[in-house]
Order: sequence, then C-alpha cells, then structure tokens
Amino acid sequence: MYSKGIKGNQEIDPEELKKKIDNNENIFLLDVRTPQEYEAWRISYEKHNNPKLIPVDRLFMNDPTLLKEIPKEKEIVTVCAHGNRSMIAAKILHQLGYNVKSVKGGMTGWNKVSDVAEIPVQKEAPFKIWQIRRISKGCIGYIISSKKGKTATVIDPSSEIYESFLKITQNNELQITQLLDTHQHADHVSGIVKLFKTITTETNMEKIRLYYSSLEDYDTSKTELKNIIYVKDGDKIDIDDKVSLRAIHTPGHTNGSMSFIIEYSLNDNNNNNVNEKNSTNSYLFTGDTLFVDGVGRPDLRDQAKKFAELLYNTYHKKILELPDDTIVLPAHFNGTSVALKHGVPILETLGTIKKKVKLLSMTKDEFIDYITDTVQPRPGNYRMIISINKKMLPHNEIEMADLEAGPNSCAISSS
Repeated sequence: MYSKGIKGNQEIDPEELKKKIDNNENIFLLDVRTPQEYEAWRISYEKHNNPKLIPVDRLFMNDPTLLKEIPKEKEIVTVCAHGNRSMIAAKILHQLGYNVKSVKGGMTGWNKVSDVAEIPVQKEAPFKIWQIRRISKGCIGYIISSKKGKTATVIDPSSEIYESFLKITQNNELQITQLLDTHQHADHVSGIVKLFKTITTETNMEKIRLYYSSLEDYDTSKTELKNIIYVKDGDKIDIDDKVSLRAIHTPGHTNGSMSFIIEYSLNDNNNNNVNEKNSTNSYLFTGDTLFVDGVGRPDLRDQAKKFAELLYNTYHKKILELPDDTIVLPAHFNGTSVALKHGVPILETLGTIKKKVKLLSMTKDEFIDYITDTVQPRPGNYRMIISINKKMLPHNEIEMADLEAGPNSCAISSS
C-alpha cells in the first residue's frame, strides 16, 4: 500500500527547517526513530525541545488512536537518523492525507545547522563578539572583531559549520587573521584546518596566525598548516593595539586547556587608558573547562582522578578568583538543560554560575569523588577525533557525518 513514491519536493533541507522554526511557522516535528535513539539525541531548538516520537513501524499499523496525535492542520516534518525511515514515514502520512516533508539527511543533516548570536558589549568597547552555535552538537565557537582594523579572531571553530564563520566575516567585511583552539577537542573535529585552507592565498598566508596550547600533545609532522604559535600561560594574543586575549592555563578537562580573557582599554583624546578592571565586564572564553550549568569532564584522557584534582585547582585558584561580573563564554552547551533560542546568546556571569553549579562549592575530596563517580557515555568516536585534532589534519567530509553523530558529552552537572 505504501510503496508508491511521493513528490520530490517532500524533502526539506535542514537549513530550511531551521528557517521555519525561526519564523515560528505552524509545523509539527515527528521523530520516527526508536525510543533509545530519541533519548540519546534529538532535535532540541526553540519551541521544539521534545518533538513527538512515533517509531516508523508503528505508523504501518494505521492505528486511528495513534494518528490522532498527529495534527492534520499543521505541516508535518518527519526526522530519523539519516533520512531513510523518515521518508518512509512521510510516504505513509502523505497517502493518509497529511501535508508532510522528510528532513533531508535526518539528524546527520541537522548536525550541520548553526545559529548565530551577537554578544552584548558596552557601546564604547573597541570590539564585537559573535557566538556561533552548532545546534544539534552543542558546540560553540566565537568571532572577535576589531572595530579599528576590521580583522577577525576565531575561537574554537567546528569543522562541520566552518561556513557559518566565513559568512559572518564576509557580511561584516572582516578578514580572519587569527585562529585558535582552547584545547584539543574530543567530541568534534576542529575547524581551524578547514578555515585555514579555505581563506589562505599566496598573498595572505603569512598574515594568518594559528594558536594552539603549548601544553597539549600535538603532532605536526604531517600537517600543512603554517604559522603555528604555541600558547603558554600568561601569553597575550593581540587583536589590535587596544584589545588582546590573555591566556590562562586551566587544566582539568585536558592537561593543556587554555581559557582566554579579553583585556582592552577605552582611550580618550589625551591617550589616557581605562584597563579591563575598570570596564563594565570582562569576557572569559572557557573552552570545555566551565559551562553555564556545569563543569568539564576529566576522564577523556583516561586519568580521571588526576585531572579531577587539576580541575578543582583550576576553579579555586584561578577562575573563581576572577570578578563575579566576568562573562563566561563556553565552548559547549547542553541541549537538554539549556534551551537554545534563535539569536539569544548562551552566557552567564561567573557569580551566577557559582550559585547555580553546586560542584563549585564542594570540598576538594567531595568534588573529586563526585566527578570521578559520575559515569557518562563518552563522545562517539572520541579517540579518533582526538587523533585527527592532534595531527591537525583535514578530514574526509564524507566520513564526518557518522564520525560526529550524537550530542556533545563534555560536561558534568550537579543539581
């Protein structure tokens, strides 16, 4: 009965689905995977945090009670892992009179969709910050631009959404001159290689600088990257003559994790400068060390207890000593606890995080015991991803989809 095809226009591109959600269109998301797949990873964006789940095999039953759960007055959008089961579901529902489309590429396609938010900074600040969020994976990267020189510094780009970073720089007539990773990522392939290869020409190659932690285990024997600079604790990366990033060694998630704090001056006609301590806020890029609702996990390098102790010391001897009004800008968000909204930045003040994340108020022994006893699924293919990032190599785009399937799993939260 359901073997007939449906029109080719009954597939919807993931980016088009995002536009419909952003425009608050009258759509109904229907996930047709298994309950296990759904619980592990699902679309969570704007008002669609918990899409309806009806496995495709149940749709074959043509159960009237079940079909009542699918509204006829809305456009139905079916989704599965790769787009195959959702197309079958779309065929079934189409023949039952529903207006239905199947997400092209399924969750794998949705994994490439991103959203952008501009970080609010004081009007006089000589820089701008954009936050680029990979919706399904939970990855966050940043662009800092100098208002003076129209240059751009990119922090923690994800390879699968590298075009989003390019689009921001092109729309704002910026030139990318610096790329940096806060640490050696385990859940996604770094976008530095992809961006470098995309923007580099013979004339600008020497002007583009790449920054990596000097305390991570990198192997550059096969990389094509040029102008690599290894960052140490306290090093400064100049964005222009008024703005810089100061590196703070914050080990625990990885041994070489670096956080970066923006330091800037507000000048006047007399060349008097106001440093960042007198400015309204400081902005701290924490990588996977600290999140708005949790802490970094210490077990992805198989030394959980040692790294948990490093993480505790990082918080109590470095990060928590910063002013409470410091704005924390992490490299990830947890889609199950943080509701991502179009154009709304994910950030929090350090003071609020202190109150929200109870792990930060534990004693050292309590912290280490809790964080090492909290066993979570590790990111899929994390050892292979670490190996790719360690060698700073480009990766075959055909293989990327399955390599990075699933949400990020780099945080530990406490209620």
